[in-house]
Amino acid sequence: MFRGILLASFLVFPIAFSGGTAFAGDHPPKVDTSQPTPVVYPKGSQANGEEGTVVLGVDVTKSGQPRDVRVMSSSGHPDLDTAATETAFNWHYLPAVRDGEAAEDWVTVQVKYALPENATAVSK
Repeated sequence: MFRGILLASFLVFPIAFSGGTAFAGDHPPKVDTSQPTPVVYPKGSQANGEEGTVVLGVDVTKSGQPRDVRVMSSSGHPDLDTAATETAFNWHYLPAVRDGEAAEDWVTVQVKYALPENATAVSK
């Protein structure tokens, strides 16, 4: 059995804006860290000792909602990839700003799954 806290984290990597002149206040979309940003870590993956990093592309609307989420780089474990995708769909985002206005744009996020150091996989 696992004891301790399971770790999962995320990082945001902005994608450059396409074309046009950038204004000082322009920025890509990002995860709204003022809102809870829990990460789903499947119990089956934990029991099997699965760890890895999933890189996702997220299409963020002008209102900060995710419209589409795509796996850009797999963790090597389908259950973790699916969980990361579901997680990203449940986050709230701050939309991109272009020319002083909210704009739809893509952002790259990274979800890292890691078991606590003292955890061991349970054989079935």
